[in-house]
Amino acid sequence: MRKLINDPADVVEDLITGLTARNRELARVTGRPVVVRAQRADGKVALISGGGSGHEPAHAGFVGRGMLDAAVCGPVFTSPSVDAVQAALQAVGEDRDVLLVVKNYTGDRLNFGLAAETAQAAGQTVATVVVADDVALGDSAGAGRRGVGGTVLVHKIAGAAAEAGRGVAEIQDLVEQFLPGMGTMGLALGPSLAPGAEDTNFDLGHDEVEWGLGIHGEPGLERGTADSARYVASRLVDTVVADRGLREGDPVVVLVNGLGATPPLELEILAGEVLTAARRHGLDVRLCWSGTLLTSLDMPGASVTLARVDDELLELLSAGSDAPGWIAPTVPAGSPRETAVDLPDPLADLAGAEPVAPAVLDALWRAVDAVEEAEPRLTELDRKVGDGDLGTNLARGARALRAHREQLGAAPDLRTWFRAVAQLLQDEVGGTSGPLYSLFVLALGEAFEPGERQVRPEALAAGFQDAVARLQELGGARVGDSTMMDALLPAAGTLAGVPAGELAPHRIAPRLLARAEEGTAATTGVVAGLGRSSYVGERAVGTPDPGAVAVTVWLEAVLRPWSGG
Repeated sequence: MRKLINDPADVVEDLITGLTARNRELARVTGRPVVVRAQRADGKVALISGGGSGHEPAHAGFVGRGMLDAAVCGPVFTSPSVDAVQAALQAVGEDRDVLLVVKNYTGDRLNFGLAAETAQAAGQTVATVVVADDVALGDSAGAGRRGVGGTVLVHKIAGAAAEAGRGVAEIQDLVEQFLPGMGTMGLALGPSLAPGAEDTNFDLGHDEVEWGLGIHGEPGLERGTADSARYVASRLVDTVVADRGLREGDPVVVLVNGLGATPPLELEILAGEVLTAARRHGLDVRLCWSGTLLTSLDMPGASVTLARVDDELLELLSAGSDAPGWIAPTVPAGSPRETAVDLPDPLADLAGAEPVAPAVLDALWRAVDAVEEAEPRLTELDRKVGDGDLGTNLARGARALRAHREQLGAAPDLRTWFRAVAQLLQDEVGGTSGPLYSLFVLALGEAFEPGERQVRPEALAAGFQDAVARLQELGGARVGDSTMMDALLPAAGTLAGVPAGELAPHRIAPRLLARAEEGTAATTGVVAGLGRSSYVGERAVGTPDPGAVAVTVWLEAVLRPWSGG
């Protein structure tokens, strides 16, 4: 099962059922694939749109106050039938004036057009606007420009105008004046998979993208490459600007639309680059949307719409709506804004001090090298029992320390030096590892007296035990829970009660490392009680805990000169 559906033949019916079940403001027309407002909004122009399904939240998700009165849902990527459009016309009220918003696809124009003519012949006033905002193919396509992502802006403008009580001819004229200044272009990073299909309708190489494709997955302008969001944004914006004749100083709105499988993280990155590209053209961006509004099923990719606007259009686009699929626009800043805060500088107290003891520095850089080298191994282990980020997080911390190698070479005392290392780890290492390792290093440093510059084995031993105790108190893990404590607690246990005279590194290091490795090996055969592995239960059995493995990696590096490694 590759999709969360029931029977592929029932996806449209099940879509309508789910949408109307979760929103009491929506209803469906009995026996027809039509979503309408549960309470008819008489006294205003009715707005109807639709098309093939698979573009959700368009179009049924835009039924609601301030947008559509009805949406006609055809089969996936297929125009709805004439009788389905006629059912929508009857449902909104045959005594009301209606505006149909139709995307420029042959099937949509034919079926919506025939239904409109039938209604007009019966005496109903039905006007139509056709959205053809795709700039990828220009005017070269025989069927004309396709209607794509900018259609949702037309829904919003026309819907808000109808809600304000404007007449159908006035709304139609308003939209038709808006359309020439609006253009959209998209790209796919991969194909979509239709419900019930065994294969996608096209394939892309690992480094290929499809520029300017249609929303049904049909081929676009060209197949090529894209090495960054910045490049994608520049090309899309440049193409729309040139095609629509947008000029420096023009007030515009921007829609960055996900095609179905593009995560918000990537859309926000793309939106930032699109705004930068628009500013480079001297455009005055008044409103911006970044989200998933008109999709192509589960296609990875995005489209970018730019549209010239005036104050009237901005007011309509900003008006409220309770349509479940609509997202409110934001007002862009002229440039990204920042707020300064006074954060502690972990390196400020190191400046101008004397060199740190070589043994401490050598141990640190051995640990840094070992953690960076172990990144792939730790990542692979963490993918089996966690979220796969342990190796990356620890390596990030190691690289941060390396980047400050010169500054870390001096400190007024060991306590201050350890505090600086702890702060860097806290700032750079993500997840739970960051605060845990920061606390561990901080506790190590607190074992030394202020002003103390020489390493004392008894201070290190006391600091190690105190650090492990603090970690246990913070996280609550015990031996057997399959966490980093399975390595740290046995190691700390070898130091308990050892007289100061027996803490010479060459005597204690082999025992300490052996206990850590034994504790780590034991995690292979247990069901985790806490930590990352606890979320997968028995599936983690057979894999050593990555956190414990990481401890043995840096501990072995630190102790290598005295452990026989």
